[in-house]
Amino acid sequence: MSNNAHEAIPAIAAFMAIQLAFVSLVKKGILSKAEAEEILREAIESIKTARETGVQAAELLTEVLERLSKFQPSPGQ
Repeated sequence: MSNNAHEAIPAIAAFMAIQLAFVSLVKKGILSKAEAEEILREAIESIKTARETGVQAAELLTEVLERLSKFQPSPGQ
């Protein structure tokens, strides 16, 4: 397996875990959708200023934010 693949696998796993975590927190009512979106926006802005990997991470978090924004919790949540 190439070095790039070894670097990509943990990043993909982390990305998937973040998506699941935020949706789960909203589904369980621990965070409101608005709170989760704000946390993601703040994280995106804080890491955008980092080097290239920070920009890439911000892009991934932006995708999580977009998916979360489209998520519609069940009524009562």
